[in-house]
Amino acid sequence: MDDSNNLVSVITPAYNALPYLKRCIASVTHQSLDPGRIEMIVVNDGSTDGTAAELDLLAERHPRLLRVLHQENSGGPSVPRNRALDLASGRYVFFLDADDYLAPEALQRLTTTAEENSADVVLGKMASVGRGVPRSMFRANQPDADLFTSRVYWALSVQKLFRKELLDRLHLRFDTSLRIGEDQPFTALAYLRARRISVVADYDCYYLVRRPDGQHLTLTNKTEPVLDSLHRVCELLRTELEPGPRRDALLERHFQVELKGAFRFLGNETESAVQQREFNRMQKLVTDHDSDSFWPRLSPVQRLRCHLTQHGNLEELLDHTHRADSHMPFRIHISQGRALAHYPVEREACSTSPAACFDVTEHLAVIHYVSSISFTGTRLRLRGHAGLSEAQHIGGRTVEIFLEHRGKDSRTHHADIRVEGDSFEADFDLLSGDGTDEPLADGFWDLYLRYTVNGLAKTVRLGNQRDPDAGECPVSCLSDDGAGGIRTARLYSTAFGNLTVRLQHVSAAQLGEELRLEPEAAAWRGPALHIRGTTNLIAPPPGTAVVRLETADATSDFPVVLQDGGFLAELPLDSLPRGRWTATFLIAAANWRCALPLEQPVVPPGGARWRRGLVQMYAKPESGTPLTLHVDRVRLTRGLRRRLSRRKA
Repeated sequence: MDDSNNLVSVITPAYNALPYLKRCIASVTHQSLDPGRIEMIVVNDGSTDGTAAELDLLAERHPRLLRVLHQENSGGPSVPRNRALDLASGRYVFFLDADDYLAPEALQRLTTTAEENSADVVLGKMASVGRGVPRSMFRANQPDADLFTSRVYWALSVQKLFRKELLDRLHLRFDTSLRIGEDQPFTALAYLRARRISVVADYDCYYLVRRPDGQHLTLTNKTEPVLDSLHRVCELLRTELEPGPRRDALLERHFQVELKGAFRFLGNETESAVQQREFNRMQKLVTDHDSDSFWPRLSPVQRLRCHLTQHGNLEELLDHTHRADSHMPFRIHISQGRALAHYPVEREACSTSPAACFDVTEHLAVIHYVSSISFTGTRLRLRGHAGLSEAQHIGGRTVEIFLEHRGKDSRTHHADIRVEGDSFEADFDLLSGDGTDEPLADGFWDLYLRYTVNGLAKTVRLGNQRDPDAGECPVSCLSDDGAGGIRTARLYSTAFGNLTVRLQHVSAAQLGEELRLEPEAAAWRGPALHIRGTTNLIAPPPGTAVVRLETADATSDFPVVLQDGGFLAELPLDSLPRGRWTATFLIAAANWRCALPLEQPVVPPGGARWRRGLVQMYAKPESGTPLTLHVDRVRLTRGLRRRLSRRKA
């Protein structure tokens, strides 16, 4: 293997990974990066399932790429990774686990990003194959991600690209005393000392695979190894960073994630002596950080766990080790715009519990649900429910539902609203105006709900929680714009399920796409054909909506009546000359027109007859679409011949 041109060294520890090895190694051999610039070092950590023989076979097949080392089982990935690190010759190092695999362009994109940005660490977007993956740090490419204000620190696994010079300069290796979580202090120190951290978010670089046998090296259900890793990384942060907001931003992640896992495992411990020992270690950890300022950012139930731990109340802590983060076993008091959680809920009922009072203002969530959506004319009506989580102890409240324009001035338009208990009914006039002389402006208007109680106001987007049968969405209506033209109001769901209204003027070209006209049934009333149906055309400019009947040399227009989402047209056919008349729905507003063929409604069999002077006339529909009506005189001799032919038959 020629080491001189290696750009990146891929390091893979392998233990009993036989079913995954071929895919893992193939993902490296098929990289778009020049194969001559990649080396892969796989360390077999005492496998017993045939992994060793398979690796030797693959090394023979890829002698210029693959280097295989064998060793006695070390009990974790740290020793094999460190051994491979000592031998790696690439300018960069990428850590790839044996049961995972890379996308074809991963190494090229990662190394190019590192070179272009002079980055020491590059995160590549991860994709899930049955396992949870971090997502919040991969919303956009970041050439220079700030460790303390971005989300990169929430991705502490080692599956990243590291500049080898950084690792060697820091003498950075994996802590072999840690059974799990060995990558956290490694990655944390690399982050802290890196000149620059970059993120590749526009390409799935790394596929994280769940093994059916559950034999992931990083999985555990014991408290001790989790606390070992947690203590180690917290010590590192205390050593590297002065007390303050920057250190708090990183500590928050560990007290919210890893310590939460440690609490859960503590609740599963079956030996009381082990449980008490690990609880004592937790108590010291929490006490050591008592003066830090990240506590209010923890979820309320996690803060309660830490509070009970600091006060040595193991028995009561165990009642909360498996609680969901959203659970708040508190009495909530809201006053002057702040929400305080009191624990215990009733002092007399839980006299042994240490008293606590937490500010949970930022953690209270608005619970909202839309049960009904409807258009009546130009009015949008919503029904639903709204409240605050853990709101059983709060007093009076107000509910506002409003539209906010996405323009620079963020104009708002409030609904007429009626509230009864937790239920609300909201009513907007979308096209007729906002209570002033001016109608609502064109553009996107997002729906919001604001819930206020005792000075505390919470505002959320509305609509992502709604009844599947709440109403049609997307849905639109069209109406007069007041100047001889037509506007449309379209209600639709965003990618996150929230409701948005788009108001816009409709051109002649667009009208055919926006207009919905669905004839449903027809009825003969003497010589007139009455057609009814549904439409989203609510109120066009006066006199502009008609049904036009047309032959090759004549036209005749009949007005359309629009009401409550429906239309009615009366076609008095006795006024028409003989011929085949095709029906068209016509709108002529401002200086343009739009014509849509009128689809065939359900027409009763037969037709209509009437007299025009001494001549008997008839009208009947012809099959097909658009609606076509045949108007002609009744030919008596033809009818007589038909009757005679029937008798002879």
